[in-house]
Amino acid sequence: MTTNFKLYQIHLTDSEYDLVNEKGHDAVPKQKAKLDIQFADDPGEVAGVALELDYYKHVANITADSLEGVFNVGNIGPEENIERLDDMYSVSVGDVVEDELGNRSVVASAGFKAVI
Repeated sequence: MTTNFKLYQIHLTDSEYDLVNEKGHDAVPKQKAKLDIQFADDPGEVAGVALELDYYKHVANITADSLEGVFNVGNIGPEENIERLDDMYSVSVGDVVEDELGNRSVVASAGFKAVI
């Protein structure tokens, strides 16, 4: 059974990229959050804080049969299963996926973790 999932990603502006390049990753809170999620013991907690701080943007809706299916579709297609709402890069660690019931999970280094 396929479901519609919302995909949220953290994107930096050009000026934020410039600041990271000038002063380092910690100079831009969104970038620091992206890195913290990758290395956190509980990436779901860090992603939850980043969501509350409005660091994430709803970039796409993906039709898939599971969270793993979202990961696959977001990386290899098929393109017709992706409704792009904004710039979207491939689904990767730190991205948040929301199911039709509003349950949110973050892509972790191994699998998915519930967003707290």
